[in-house]
Amino acid sequence: MNLFAQRPLAYIFLSISLLVASNTYCSLPTIHHPGKPYTQDDEINEIYMLLTYSILYKTWQGSDSSKKVIGNNIGALLVNPTKDKILGFGRNAHSSTNNTTQHAESRLIQSYISKSECGDLTGCIIYASLEPCAMCSGMMTVSKVKETIYGETDPVCGKTLERLSLNSSELPDGYLPYPDVTISHASDCIIRKELDETQKESGIFIYKFLMNDKAKEIYERAYNLFINYNVNYEGNKAIYDNAKDFLEQELERYNSIHK
Repeated sequence: MNLFAQRPLAYIFLSISLLVASNTYCSLPTIHHPGKPYTQDDEINEIYMLLTYSILYKTWQGSDSSKKVIGNNIGALLVNPTKDKILGFGRNAHSSTNNTTQHAESRLIQSYISKSECGDLTGCIIYASLEPCAMCSGMMTVSKVKETIYGETDPVCGKTLERLSLNSSELPDGYLPYPDVTISHASDCIIRKELDETQKESGIFIYKFLMNDKAKEIYERAYNLFINYNVNYEGNKAIYDNAKDFLEQELERYNSIHK
């Protein structure tokens, strides 16, 4: 007689417990605020940050010299002020354009404003895979982007938006902060923390790091988290479903252009 036949109730209870534990693990948020509640807005930010990583992973630019490289694996997602609609995605294309100014955020902003003829991006939010540089920070400020949330810290060229908000007017020849600076802060997603730690440990320059296999492995984990995501707040289900649809649409668009 097998063990299940001897103790059927015990095995049924164990199976149920394992199933509950599995579902609980899968629904754990990848954002953690010590001592603070995990809010509905936290989950929205998490979904969009994971989407940004996922698009880059599925269109990864490797070091294979036989394949045409568009640019570094850096992307940006534009979302409307109420966070319920994705307006567009842009990626770094400095290699294919032979133009060092073709950063993800700058391409995204110019493309959307040109197509929509909206004039500016008042109140909009950008989810950037890498902390914005000086050029993109200036463009965000001028176009009135409300906020940018970035998925990896730039240890060399970061904190530009924070510098624009500094008040040095009390110093000799000092300046007031630039008016209406875009709010900038790091994502609380565990993927961002893993990228920061791994890049620091590697000692590899940030842009080269984003082209190697260590970074790709972390981006793959982000993609798996995204496609297996369990929404904690019912009100965010439509946002997540739209994000999944956008991923498929963006991949179709990308593949049609870069066959």
